[in-house]
Amino acid sequence: MTKSPPPPTAQKAAPSPSVAPLFLSSRPCPPNQREQHRVLHSIYQAIDSHNYAKVLKLTSPSPTSSSSSSSAATTSSDRWDIVRALRIHALERCGKVREALLLLWEVVAGDVVFGDAAAAAGVSSSTQQQLQQQQQYQQQRQTWSELYQRIQALTTAEDIVIHEGRSSSSSSSSSSSSTNRNGGGTTSYHRSLGEIQLLDAVQRLDIRSFAPIVNPYKAIDNNDNNKKRDTITATTTTAAAAVPAKSSKAAKGGGGAKKSSSDNSNSNSVIYYYPPVTDETVLQTLAVTLRNCELFDTMSEMYHQASTTLTSSSSSSPSSTSEDAEQQEENYRNVIEEGVCVHFRAVCDCTAFDIHVSGDSSNTTSTKEGDDNDKEIKLGRDRIILLQSQLPKLQSLLNMTKYYARMQTSSLQLAKVTAQPLHFQWTAISSLWYKESLERLVSILEYIQTLLSSNNDGHDNNCKGGGDQGGDIDCNAMLSLLVQQVLDMMDLGNSSEIPSQISSYRQKMALLPRLAESLSSRMVLSSQLTPSDSSSSAAVAVASENDWDVYLETLLVQGKKLEALEVLKNIQCTPMVGDGNTGLPPITDGNEVSSRRHEIVDEDTIQNHVGSMLRYTRRKKLERMAQLTHELDMFTDAEGYYRELLLAFPDQWTYWMGLVESSCVRIKPSSSSLSDGEEGVVSIDKVGWQRCQSFAKEIASNNIDKQTLRGPHLILVELAALELRHAPSHSATAKVDERRRLTALLRDEICEYGNRFGSQASCCFSDLRSYLRLLVQASSSGGEITGISDIPNDVSQLLEWARRMWVSNAQSTDTGSLEVEDELRERRKKLRSFIFAVQVVYCIAAEIKDLTLHLLQTFAPSISQMVLEWRTSLVSQPSLAAKDGGQKEVLPGDEIILLTSQYLLFQASLQPATSNESNDASTTMLLQSAALLEESMDHSPYNPHLKIAAISVYSKLNAAGRALTIFQDMGVKQIQLDSCSYIILPLLISGGLYTSAIKLSTSILRLHGSTSKDVKTYSTKSLQNGLMFKAKEMVTFQCEKMRPSLQLLYSKGLLLDTAPLMIASDLENETLTVTTQKGKSPAAGLAAEKGFCGKEEDLMRAEQLSIDAEIHVNAPAIVHASAQSNSIEIFSGSDNRDMTVNYFEVLSHTTHLTHLEMVAESLRRGHVHGLLARAIMAVGTANAPKKGKLVKPTVDSAYRCQSLRYALLRANDFGHNAIMDEVDRALWNTCCQLCEVINVVIYGSSCDESTDTIAGREALAVSVINSTTELIQSARQALASCNSAVDTTEKRMLIGGKVCRLLPDYIVPSYILLETTSRLFSLFGWGKRKRLTKAASGSLASAAMSLQDFISDMLHVMADFRSVSGNIQSLVEGATISEFGKDAVQRVVGEVVSSRELTKDRVEFFLVEMLDRLQCFNEEL
Repeated sequence: MTKSPPPPTAQKAAPSPSVAPLFLSSRPCPPNQREQHRVLHSIYQAIDSHNYAKVLKLTSPSPTSSSSSSSAATTSSDRWDIVRALRIHALERCGKVREALLLLWEVVAGDVVFGDAAAAAGVSSSTQQQLQQQQQYQQQRQTWSELYQRIQALTTAEDIVIHEGRSSSSSSSSSSSSTNRNGGGTTSYHRSLGEIQLLDAVQRLDIRSFAPIVNPYKAIDNNDNNKKRDTITATTTTAAAAVPAKSSKAAKGGGGAKKSSSDNSNSNSVIYYYPPVTDETVLQTLAVTLRNCELFDTMSEMYHQASTTLTSSSSSSPSSTSEDAEQQEENYRNVIEEGVCVHFRAVCDCTAFDIHVSGDSSNTTSTKEGDDNDKEIKLGRDRIILLQSQLPKLQSLLNMTKYYARMQTSSLQLAKVTAQPLHFQWTAISSLWYKESLERLVSILEYIQTLLSSNNDGHDNNCKGGGDQGGDIDCNAMLSLLVQQVLDMMDLGNSSEIPSQISSYRQKMALLPRLAESLSSRMVLSSQLTPSDSSSSAAVAVASENDWDVYLETLLVQGKKLEALEVLKNIQCTPMVGDGNTGLPPITDGNEVSSRRHEIVDEDTIQNHVGSMLRYTRRKKLERMAQLTHELDMFTDAEGYYRELLLAFPDQWTYWMGLVESSCVRIKPSSSSLSDGEEGVVSIDKVGWQRCQSFAKEIASNNIDKQTLRGPHLILVELAALELRHAPSHSATAKVDERRRLTALLRDEICEYGNRFGSQASCCFSDLRSYLRLLVQASSSGGEITGISDIPNDVSQLLEWARRMWVSNAQSTDTGSLEVEDELRERRKKLRSFIFAVQVVYCIAAEIKDLTLHLLQTFAPSISQMVLEWRTSLVSQPSLAAKDGGQKEVLPGDEIILLTSQYLLFQASLQPATSNESNDASTTMLLQSAALLEESMDHSPYNPHLKIAAISVYSKLNAAGRALTIFQDMGVKQIQLDSCSYIILPLLISGGLYTSAIKLSTSILRLHGSTSKDVKTYSTKSLQNGLMFKAKEMVTFQCEKMRPSLQLLYSKGLLLDTAPLMIASDLENETLTVTTQKGKSPAAGLAAEKGFCGKEEDLMRAEQLSIDAEIHVNAPAIVHASAQSNSIEIFSGSDNRDMTVNYFEVLSHTTHLTHLEMVAESLRRGHVHGLLARAIMAVGTANAPKKGKLVKPTVDSAYRCQSLRYALLRANDFGHNAIMDEVDRALWNTCCQLCEVINVVIYGSSCDESTDTIAGREALAVSVINSTTELIQSARQALASCNSAVDTTEKRMLIGGKVCRLLPDYIVPSYILLETTSRLFSLFGWGKRKRLTKAASGSLASAAMSLQDFISDMLHVMADFRSVSGNIQSLVEGATISEFGKDAVQRVVGEVVSSRELTKDRVEFFLVEMLDRLQCFNEEL
């Protein structure tokens, strides 16, 4: 461990008779190496052996260090920074996280002065010292807000009770805890932290959601106000106030909460203040605990203060000896270097939101004269919602900007010390990233400024009513609170300072690229010097690829494209070696210096080299030059560069497309001036088109023996399609003839490409798929195709060409042309040609909707022929068949089964549905498709596309159990969980396999947690190795793809929805089985382990939900998602689903959730569980009437009701705009109205005590509950009408799947709210047994009976849905055909029956349980 540098000159205050003097001292550290080794040796040994209990014993505070007046307080070993850091590590490892963070606070923040506070440490007045201490607490809580909030979140009532007991045992007159009357809850006093408030659980939710919750009470008149103040402190609780309000004594200037006797025992003792921790070893030890607790903002602040302190003290306090100076310099360099990496890691915890700055804002800032009050209400609410939705984005961007600013400052300091090129490049690239973050920040600030300026239009007076019965909505007060939150985030005094702040940011944005260019240019341009140009050959440095990329980026950011192009031309790079297809020698710059590169001797050469050793390649140089010249409209130069690239890499498709765009495509403005975002008119340069075609043919002819070189041949198809896309569509005869010529050209090119590569490459159809669609659409643009005679000639010829191809290559009907001795390669060529031809027919037939079936029957092989061809491929290629211990490869004939399955699914969709499955042709074809896929999976068990197709078929058969088993066999893991779980996740819900959905969703959340850690680790390593763009690519992936992932959001909501329906046995077992037996049940009950259940334990679970919601990857964080956007359409989310895995779907396409549907379902679940948690916690603080009179609610109760009312306001707005069917909307409104009942009963509808009575609240509650009952009955009628509309198999399946979704989405929340309301009514004397004597109890019982009837209807639907109608044996015989035996169909039918039984087993149990529990509402007194 190195010595800490000397702190600034110690300052001591003048002694005071009643106040301890302040003293700025150096940090406690070992006096010498010998003493350090003696103390730390045994501690490190205990850590190495993981004996953390011994570490705690060795580092426990000694009695001599407990008194701050003793000199031993600074010399005792337990006060050393390194010892306390090791103790923090041991506490965290032992699970004592709160104690570890409290001690960490003492080390990094408590008794620490930083910046301007250090100069004020020597005040002498006792009043000034008290004021300084209060200001220090406030400033520290803002600076270390993340650490303080984590300590606050971990602080429980038990901690406060224990702390209070310890303090009271020392002195009865000195208490360390008190009741906080300002925010509700209790506070605990910590010497270096000040007053720690035990936050209310609802307040936790509102802080994270940036909810503007206003004062629960309004001033009625002075007398009433004075009377109210005796019992309730009328305060406005701001959700953004991460620092709790001061206690009543602090507000009066009394110095805050009382200290314990140990702190007051010696009033004249010295209070030591220290500079920030600057020792490298201590910082790294503390960083271990901070990483484990995921406190990366705290880590960034810690290193920021350390580097700032070291920078300011290095020049002012020179070392006495050269050895000390060397140690301090090494410590300084290591701390700053690590700080750069720490700041970069912190960026990974910032979400890169999409900034939408148009659309809704214009609607909220203009009104017509004479608008009624309802429009003013909407106006105020819109502005509140718009502003609130921007606050999470603003917070994230402010943090990101802060980290990049610190990274840039630290990099510059490091570069000055080391003079290493890598560190100068760090400074340059971090300056560019800093500018990029500032641009996004300025965009959102300008939008917020627009909203704030529109706040002064005079239309936002108190918005009353609004559809809720809980009181008025004070829009102005809410807007004021939101504005204050914005100002607090930006550390501004008032909103008028925002424009000047934006101007300041713009000035930085202009300066940063110039600074980056200046630093980067010195590093790279010096590398161009030859040894003769420099004073010494050793001085010549070789710039790496990343060094040049950084310099080029600094130019491009400033729009200096021409300069960047000149720089590129002069870069000395390595030779470009082709891909081996051309036989040309390596291409160089013609300069011997260009081949100069780093000499790698061994592994140490790489490890000891600072930065990247990779040289700029000629290939990348040409790529960037081609791109720049194209952007600069230097098309001739761009064409030349692409030609040079294609000579070396003739199969690179991006180069061919670049060549086409440079030589052929020209974009002209559609008007005199082309504005931003406006598309111009595309024209084709005929000369360039012919030149490109000739070049492609030349490349193709040079590689005539290499059939796998597809690029030159495919570009000929693209050139033909290019003309057709942009051909005029006028009806003139000349234009029609030209269009026919172009379609014929495209047809010929498609046939030529298919003849050449249909037998060579299995991806041939994928190459041509888009061109086939274009040909059909362009050929039929003249009119509709209703009959065979209407089919265009080009399309008919193409169909006939494909038919001839599959007929000539079919091996199942060829009895003598192939002998056993024929080579395997020839058989595979024929098989590929057969598959390609069938795919072409399917694609064309699918485009001609009205004739699809007829075209398939005419030009495609029959299902029997397809199956026989597949079986022939199995026999003719036995070496590829997967056997026990064989190769894990897919079989080439698998594509035939995928095509056959598509044919069967398409035919099934055309069949008329019946009420009997055994006579249903659609079900028969689905069973046949499943049987074929099952058999093919037996032969080719490692083909994922067969399994994806099987999952789709089983989903149509409502066999979720079998679909889940197939999905598990696919082995989806790691990032595939985020991209491919969409295949099965919605099906698990509609199939009633809720526990399996929980397991899969939990795996997705776990993936995102581990990915966040991995990205932080590996992006930092890339940065240290000089691969800056790779590092940024990983951070961008985390911030823009993973954190805002839609699949993550969807999984969070699904987890909360299905938690009450979890079955422990399914969670532990990999294979699902039917568990219902006589006398046994599959689960312990509704919400036996997780979720809400409608009982007393819901309060504890709701409070825990508010704590768990603090972590981004936790499921409860979904309750905050609704605050991130005011509209579903512009919700910031990344859709990472990989839809290309369904490439084989040509005739029949599986329906998946759209982007908007995923967002809507996720936000709805967030709203529902936010309402549930707030309603449960509001009832938890409700007070029963006394002697027939209402009891004034506590501040906690009033605040929770206000929070519930605002959450209800947001939920109602969401429901009004969301697309729902009649059943969903009725049940959604049921949940909202039950929350409204709870709010009305607890808080009332008016603050006027003369009108707010028990009878009035009861009457209002009865009115709302009666409306709720009508909603449930309307939902029941809608479900019945859907169920009886068409009595067919398909209809019953759809309705049955809806029932499985309704259970977690609405039924369980409605039941929980009914039970919660019932508990509240019991407090007011309206219990369940008084339904005949109390109107409120009777109305609630009616609502419960209506819900009971609705659940009974759901049970009837499930009975029809999950049973196999008709005779099973008849079903099996009807699906059996000659191509596969009866056993194959019997196997599928068995899987379907078993899967449906699984669903029935897991859904009906919970329905029956709720049905039984609701019966208690029907009992009489």
